[in-house]
Amino acid sequence: MSLNDQLNQILNDLQAVWLESTLMLGAVMVLIVGLFSSKAILLWLTFALVMIGGFVAYQGGTLSGEVMLGSIFISEDFRPFSGLLVCSSLLLLVFGREKHATEFYFLLLSMLIGSLFMIKANNLLIVYLSVELASFAGYILTNFSFERRSFEAGIKYLLFGAISSSIMLFGMALLYGSTGTIYLSEWDATFFNNWVTQTAMIMMFLGLFFKISIFPSHLWVPTTYQTAPIDATAYMSVIPKLAALVLLKRFFSLGLIRTDDLVFQVIVFSGIVTLIVGTLGAFIQSNARRMVSFGAIAHSGFLLPFVFVQSDTSLDSFWFYSCIYILMNFAVFYIIDAYEKKGIHSINSYELSQSNVLLGVALMFILISLVGIPPLAGFTSKFLLFSTIWEFYEITEISSVLWYLVVAILIAVGSLFFYLRIPKKVFLSKPKDNPPIDFSFSTKIWATLFCIALLILFFVPDLVMKAKYLLNINHE
Repeated sequence: MSLNDQLNQILNDLQAVWLESTLMLGAVMVLIVGLFSSKAILLWLTFALVMIGGFVAYQGGTLSGEVMLGSIFISEDFRPFSGLLVCSSLLLLVFGREKHATEFYFLLLSMLIGSLFMIKANNLLIVYLSVELASFAGYILTNFSFERRSFEAGIKYLLFGAISSSIMLFGMALLYGSTGTIYLSEWDATFFNNWVTQTAMIMMFLGLFFKISIFPSHLWVPTTYQTAPIDATAYMSVIPKLAALVLLKRFFSLGLIRTDDLVFQVIVFSGIVTLIVGTLGAFIQSNARRMVSFGAIAHSGFLLPFVFVQSDTSLDSFWFYSCIYILMNFAVFYIIDAYEKKGIHSINSYELSQSNVLLGVALMFILISLVGIPPLAGFTSKFLLFSTIWEFYEITEISSVLWYLVVAILIAVGSLFFYLRIPKKVFLSKPKDNPPIDFSFSTKIWATLFCIALLILFFVPDLVMKAKYLLNINHE
């Protein structure tokens, strides 16, 4: 191949990372503009960058399969998830930011870039670097409250992350030594028919479990979510988590893991324990944000079956659940932030806000959607989840999958009792002689819009699926 042909090939392959390259340049621009401009300009600059990124994701290029010497894999099935992560980043802008906005938005864009590379990674080195990029941004963002508690949480997060990364890297080294290649698409199921490669795969997955907050790599979540800035918490709770889930699903879509493998059983077991730990932990919390963080752990357990279930409907169900989960998580953290700004942190102190019915109703709607009660879109996502697991059990007749379904249903019912502790305090507590607490008009508007969106998507769920096909419209 001539030099000219090689250059043309490189330029053609760059289409695969147009989105990430755009955001990289944008992140650098945020740093430069932040030296001279106000925080308001930074907010709108970040908004514009994400919009441009969303347009690039929509255009998407025409490449598919392996590109860039096999390091990147563009999948028709997973391409829309890149657009979803970019578009959902716009929800972060409802929080606003006054302190250290330049560094904050730069780190958020870095986390987004790492998450996007996770979705496309076809090389163990790219997998590791993308996970670390998203993780290191999270370590620093945890400290952006600039309080002693957040510094302690940041150190704990870093230590847990270092341990998980070490285990993951050791597992990757074993996989390379056993298979002779670091490219995922060159692996075959026959490579994983011995205990060495099975163990190596489990070790690598433990590192990915850290980003998804799956047992036993979930211990960092409650403290980090409680003490980090709440806008960073909302972002960390969905963006890197969904990216790692998509990456994990690729291993199953490649047919590398069979249902009779030790790896499969470990994943199912970890998912069941994650559901139980998240729910039991939420029951004993007195802080509202900490309770929601344990609920987020349980939701990781709800999302995990979409990874190991391979069926005609599992990917669409995964897409629907992901979209609704992003909307619910940003909504609940946004409303909790509004209460925290009024000095309401513990669950018991929510009785002080009885005078403001609108925000209490909005929060109740979001919480019952997290539980999965109609007529909100959270019910549809739970229904799709249970249907997906049952369909997989009917095909495979694996007892552990049936147990997963039973536990997931019980946990969904059990979550009703801890999520509704806050509405109980707001609406059923004995009236207090306290000065009324009022919230800003914009807060009420955003809270109402979140609830309306969840109502609409319950009655018109096709809108979510149309969004998926829209993001892939150039490739059908």
